[in-house]
Amino acid sequence: MASRIPPFFALVALVLACSTPPERRSDIAASPPSDRVVVAPLNLALRIPAELSGKGEPVWQELLGYLHERDRQIDVLAPVSAERLWLEATADLDRTDRRAALRSAYSHFARELARHRDFDVLVVPSLLMRPGHLSGSHAHWDGVQRELPNTAALADAGLGELLSSGIRVAGLSGKVAAASLHLVLLSADGSWLHDGLGGLVLLQELQRDNAPGGALAFATREAPFADRESLREGVVRAFEGPVLTAGRR
Repeated sequence: MASRIPPFFALVALVLACSTPPERRSDIAASPPSDRVVVAPLNLALRIPAELSGKGEPVWQELLGYLHERDRQIDVLAPVSAERLWLEATADLDRTDRRAALRSAYSHFARELARHRDFDVLVVPSLLMRPGHLSGSHAHWDGVQRELPNTAALADAGLGELLSSGIRVAGLSGKVAAASLHLVLLSADGSWLHDGLGGLVLLQELQRDNAPGGALAFATREAPFADRESLREGVVRAFEGPVLTAGRR
């Protein structure tokens, strides 16, 4: 799907235009040139929910593809070394204020990483579970709207039954489990450039009990991350939509 370049990349383009373009290299493990975007592993900073464990590869590929399409020079951090550096960078942080501690952790990690990598922008992505809010036959969350999967069940039951049937997900009426991409972008000195969330896919679909007159309920979808167009829209939204930092490790 077509997407416009987010304002962030206009800023990066201005920064890069003022310096000599880096030499292209195929070996990112070698000493990386300057003017490079460094990408941390998924969920380095925020613990991935158990329901999403092992499901992040399609999102990761869309994220890297999005950056490559904009001709960014990308250095992908190895998970083991990135985890070690994150733990070292955050070991002595004051965690009495959880939100402030997490923000400090991101900034401190960027500064520590700058001692080992030459970069202009650090991208720290995380896959999160978020509530999708029902509105008719759609759910909306984190800047996107998705049609409920298995709408045949909705059509058979009627919207009135759906809203009055007591459908509950984790005790919340009128909401459905969804996944989002959270992005934090920082400079080498630890300054925050961007903080955004983008809705990816719905993790549940409507189903009816097999018994006559069985009630509607939400059930886990088998392959929600197969919808690459929705993943790309969520990636774009995460780069475009600034929000407050959510969650902590």
